[in-house]
Amino acid sequence: MEDLNIPKQKKEVEIAFKDGGFIKKTNMILFLNLFSAHHTGEETVLDVLNDKAQFIPAMVMNGDQKFAILNIDSIFYISEIEEVEENPDKESLCIQFITGEKINFTIHEDLPGNRSRAIDFLNTERNFLTFMKDSKKVYINKNKINKVEIV
Repeated sequence: MEDLNIPKQKKEVEIAFKDGGFIKKTNMILFLNLFSAHHTGEETVLDVLNDKAQFIPAMVMNGDQKFAILNIDSIFYISEIEEVEENPDKESLCIQFITGEKINFTIHEDLPGNRSRAIDFLNTERNFLTFMKDSKKVYINKNKINKVEIV
């Protein structure tokens, strides 16, 4: 049966869900394909989140390791563990989630010149967008955002 397994890359992340009335982060591992269906190279966390699949597999890392199947719609945001270099020229936004919590983020993605405003970025067709927080990539579910203010 091992022959039928598709090799995956394990990516450790923090996933933020609603727990009661607040956002709670849980350490998990996502399973990424070695090749992306959308671009050259490996599949990314953003690829998985913006794919058509409603549920994705993960491994819960808090305490005992447990396999879980996550509903994409329940995820507020996902933070990568590794730090990356931030671009100081990117626009900073204060995002208020539907729970009322406010967190400052910086846009991470490069935007085309004719679509470079924050509102253009937020109105893209994808459900998850890439931001930066504390030198880490954060993928935010637009459906969990209540309000955005430019900082």
